[in-house]
Amino acid sequence: MTSIRESSSKSAPATNVGSTPITQRARTAHYSCEPPPLQDKMKATLAEETKRRYVGPVDVSQFLEDCLPCSNSTPSVPSLSEQELNALREVADATSENNMYEPFKRALQRYAHGMIFTNTSSNSAKDSFPLKPDLCLYEAADTSQKTDFSAAELCIELKPYMSYDPFTDLDPNTNDDPFERDTVHANNTRGQITTYAVAQFNSQFRIFAFSIVVFNDHARLVRWDRAGAVVSTRFNYVQNSNLLTDFIWRFSHLSREERGHDRSVSPAKLSKQETQKVRQALGLKAGTPLFAFTVPHEDGDKVFYGPRFPFPVRSLVGRSTRTVPVCHFINGEPRKLFLKEYWRPEGMRGEIEIYQHLIRHNVEHIAPLVCGGDVPRGETRTHEHAKTRPISHRLLHRLVLDFVGRRLTEFKSTKELAQAVLHAMTAHWLAFDKAGILHRDVSVNNILIDENGNGVLIDWELAIFYEEYSAGRRNHDRTGTWQFISAALLRNHGEIHDLKDDIESFVHVLGWSFLRYAPFPLSGNSRKRMLVTLYDTSFPADGGGLSGNALKEMCLASGKYMVDADIKGTSPILELIRTIASPFQARYGEPPTASQTERYQRLKEKVAKGLCDQGDVEDHPAHTYQLGMERLKNSEWFLDTFKDALRRPDWPEKDAADAHLLPITEGTSKQQQLAAQRVETQSQLLSASSHPSGSLKRSASPPPSDVQHKRSRLDDNSDKTLE
Repeated sequence: MTSIRESSSKSAPATNVGSTPITQRARTAHYSCEPPPLQDKMKATLAEETKRRYVGPVDVSQFLEDCLPCSNSTPSVPSLSEQELNALREVADATSENNMYEPFKRALQRYAHGMIFTNTSSNSAKDSFPLKPDLCLYEAADTSQKTDFSAAELCIELKPYMSYDPFTDLDPNTNDDPFERDTVHANNTRGQITTYAVAQFNSQFRIFAFSIVVFNDHARLVRWDRAGAVVSTRFNYVQNSNLLTDFIWRFSHLSREERGHDRSVSPAKLSKQETQKVRQALGLKAGTPLFAFTVPHEDGDKVFYGPRFPFPVRSLVGRSTRTVPVCHFINGEPRKLFLKEYWRPEGMRGEIEIYQHLIRHNVEHIAPLVCGGDVPRGETRTHEHAKTRPISHRLLHRLVLDFVGRRLTEFKSTKELAQAVLHAMTAHWLAFDKAGILHRDVSVNNILIDENGNGVLIDWELAIFYEEYSAGRRNHDRTGTWQFISAALLRNHGEIHDLKDDIESFVHVLGWSFLRYAPFPLSGNSRKRMLVTLYDTSFPADGGGLSGNALKEMCLASGKYMVDADIKGTSPILELIRTIASPFQARYGEPPTASQTERYQRLKEKVAKGLCDQGDVEDHPAHTYQLGMERLKNSEWFLDTFKDALRRPDWPEKDAADAHLLPITEGTSKQQQLAAQRVETQSQLLSASSHPSGSLKRSASPPPSDVQHKRSRLDDNSDKTLE
């Protein structure tokens, strides 16, 4: 195979771009008070987030054999005609992307058996992702010239310059890094192709996908899955045109499953009456496509019916959790249930096993389990090609819960908010105390409210058997949702996640919900400032990953958590928040000195002899410290504190959650309107994905997808998830 040095080919003009540290991830955005970022930011974020997730370079011939196996019945690949070869030369000689599209199609259309290349560079489909790959390959003719990720089989990105190659062909058997080229153009291209892969995964039911990236007279082939991407060596597609034609020929002759489609999900085959019943039960508009989801069950697979997943995952790698309301027919009538799927790391228990263990130990305030398990043939393969770096092996895990509820942030009163958090904390403590399970992802989205105002703790996918974890049989990875992670875990990436970290997360859940949604006299700008500085902010950490700022820790250490949220008169919810935050002053504040501890002991002796008042002891810093550390040993004091607070007679009755308390972002009136629409879309999608009682009015295409600023799973080296 001929290799052409980059310096001998066309190169793009130099671009001077200021470098700004990326402090937030696409996977941790659901609770950021900022609007979701636009496309350029999304691409940059994904390029940064997926570093070291690309495996290669894999020899092209080996790539074809491993990733696109050809059956004996596949016809031989025809040779390029002179006209087709000339068209490829036109692509290589082009000095602009626009001049590459048509000759690429002319050269390769004959090899796309039963498919058609479409120029999608100008328009994105209505109600679809606002992204426009240069070319898409579809199963049937599409004359609209619009991108439809729900139907795209293959995305092709074309660049006229070699400097846009997103990778460097290093020796695959060495530890030389980086495989990803770190230049402005390379990062932009890598972000582009990753964004298209994410959009394709989000709008279809896929296990893996493929794409082609072309730069000047060279190209690379890419296979994507939820663990990363396998990338071929770059090859000259004019001199080695057979490699490109072989790929297209093989790809178009594969079955849908061999092209990456999930065979456990298919268009629903229901009668007209059954279809109408399902749509009515789920609050779907007429014409909404329905799908049949196959879920493992101990008595044989069960089938559930519902729409596409309404909430796009904002990342390529990781658990990629998706949820949707579904129906199961019982005696001819649909019963509304809740389906969830995610990609679990091999070696970590599936969520269904956690649920079964909790049920055996009679843990209260959890969702009833229907069925679930690993989806057959649902696994990643990127790790098979990773020789020098750890890439996780993930399995598609799907389960169904018998529960309908409201989001925590839709509380009808702050008393209901406190009660729901109490119930979730009760479930958390019973799981830990009776079943030995630590949840590790306490967040706003993981607490729901049932029809009676009771709280339910869900999403146990990150939970672990604590004895195994503490004994070192688990990786001590930082897990959770960024805004609600404890200050200790934000400060120290390697800190062991303990019970007190989850207890602290409940404090932040209550504090964040109060600031963001409770109607009390505080300006929108002040709310936003507190939310951003206390919960959202993050910085690149030494050695990679992210680190939180020190404000959260400082507030807890000083005993001044929520100090700026002053309310005239009494506020049961604010007083409760400050009270349950108080023990963490012992964790983060300065411990008493030796002399203070000695004086404290003498005071206790005097109290015992009746020589001084008990108040003198209780006011001593050593007493405050010891009392705080004692309370942090378990959840019992916190539960009692919640119960005492809920007995108060002065809880307001008309302080339901208000989703419109934050100011619209700065900019022109049109920009503010767009930002408001994007935030509203984000809120609607999160609502639809969190509780199946919400109306899911959607068309065949997925909803708009300006990728959010911060998805809730962090740096994910097999298990470091902050979703």
